[in-house]
Formats: sequence, C-alpha cells, structure tokens
Amino acid sequence: DYFRYFMPMSGNYTTDGEKMASYVEAQGYGPSDFFIFAASGTEDFAFQSFQAQLEAMSRTDTFVLGDSEESANMSFLIREGYRHDSQASNEYTYNGLCFFWNAQ
Repeated sequence: DYFRYFMPMSGNYTTDGEKMASYVEAQGYGPSDFFIFAASGTEDFAFQSFQAQLEAMSRTDTFVLGDSEESANMSFLIREGYRHDSQASNEYTYNGLCFFWNAQ
C-alpha cells in the first residue's frame, strides 16, 4: 500500500519533528516519496500547535517546506482569519486537490 499525497488540516500530533521523521524513515520512505499540503487558519483553535509541528518537521532533513512539489515535499497554507469550520475545510480541500493535480 502506498499513498504519496497527504492533506492534514488544523491539528497536530507532536511538536517533535525528529519523531515525525523517524516514523517516515521506519517505513523505509524518504523525502522524495511523499508530499504534504497542510492548511490552517489564524483563528483556528489548533493553529499555533499545528504551525509549531510543521515548523519542527521542517527543521529535519526528511521534511522540506516550500511552495511547490518541485522544490519541497511540504507546503503550508495559512488563511488569515479562518476558523475551525466547514468553510475553511472546504477551501483547504479544494486548494489541496488543485495543488496535487496541477503539479508538474
């Protein structure tokens, strides 16, 4: 089984970037094997912890934060004023799918 694209929204697991990298490496995968499109809004109750997790992950060699799949394996969309609601979720999903399917 293999999934290349991941789209987490608003929420975190841990702020230990090395732990997250170890989960990837334990499965035999590396930075070129996946792409993460993450999204959250600045008014979401989980925003600060989610942002902290993604920043910690980007400080490892496994996760490279950027604006495209050509230069990175993780992108983080931040929407000013967005909350933890269906409007935000719908927009994040739409943008994430466009991001995945329009990659060159």
